[in-house]
Amino acid sequence: MIDRDVVRRVTADLDLREPNRIALETVVLQLHAHETREGYASDTFEGVIDSAVGVGKTYIMAACMDYFAEAEGIRDFAVVVPGQTILQKTLRNFSEGDSKSLLPGMDIRPVLITSENFRTPAFRSVMDDDEQVRLYLFTVQSLLKPTTKAHRRTHKYQETLGEAFYEHLGGLTDLIVFADEHHVYDAKKFSAAIRDLKPRALIGLTGTPTKKMEDRVIYRYPLAAAIADEYVKTPVIVGRRDDRDDAKIKLLDGVHLLDLKQESLDRFCEARSLPTVNAVMLVVAQSIEEAGEYAALLESEDFEDGRFVGRVLEIHSKSADEELAKLDAVEDPDSSVRVIVAVDKLKEGWDVKNVYVIASMRASVS
Repeated sequence: MIDRDVVRRVTADLDLREPNRIALETVVLQLHAHETREGYASDTFEGVIDSAVGVGKTYIMAACMDYFAEAEGIRDFAVVVPGQTILQKTLRNFSEGDSKSLLPGMDIRPVLITSENFRTPAFRSVMDDDEQVRLYLFTVQSLLKPTTKAHRRTHKYQETLGEAFYEHLGGLTDLIVFADEHHVYDAKKFSAAIRDLKPRALIGLTGTPTKKMEDRVIYRYPLAAAIADEYVKTPVIVGRRDDRDDAKIKLLDGVHLLDLKQESLDRFCEARSLPTVNAVMLVVAQSIEEAGEYAALLESEDFEDGRFVGRVLEIHSKSADEELAKLDAVEDPDSSVRVIVAVDKLKEGWDVKNVYVIASMRASVS
């Protein structure tokens, strides 16, 4: 039913938080219950893990892969993500030697197969190797039926496979699919792209399940519990007592709060002999044009006597690789970035621990 020894080993090696250990056990038990029920006919098990943002959904995926590979000998796993930002983040999570990698705590060493490399002859032998664990990593868009070049790539006949790659995935009898940010896939075509693979199990992970998926939720660990257990920061909404709401005032208020956060961080780290943490403010802009205006204002000599000159990073769909590299290094002690101005770019899949102030310059319901 469940191999408790493997659960204990996975929990210890990945240093799983208690809610993530329970999520792992829930997936294993629910899948077993599904496959041993009366009238079971190899249909896909689908379960949703509703876990608060910041608790570690990627750890749940890693734990499940490690467990099923060791306890049941499963060799094929897939992670489907909603876009490139979270794709790159997930690649790092399962890449050897990366600072964000979870592999040091995992027993398996999966070969990463993406839409960029699956066509090479070298991966044909990997796919035929019964001992090799494979992790297929794709955006949901790349699995859609062909309408663009990127979509055609996975649906086009591959000579090395003898079939289209999408068909190959659909033919894997033990495939377990993890749908990260599962709430994104409610659209009919996205949903079909994943479910038509007919995997053994489809495990959705999200912090914001939709009403349509409520009957599929098998485990829930809400934000209130995460805050109470001190796994995530306690969010505090700050507003002005007057009606001033111009951009400069909002940004000045934001950096004032940032200074207070930095002072608290410095005292905390010094008292415990911990490395210094640089507090960062995230400014959420409505458009690329507005982001440019806010960045220019923050870096002007008239703003706080110019102390943010060279310390502001502007991130949006047109950002150059150099800016993205700076974003990637924002947690580094040597990073000069203190303010990130972003446009609809860092909603999902951006994991940093040193954002202490969020200045939303647009209306928000989140």
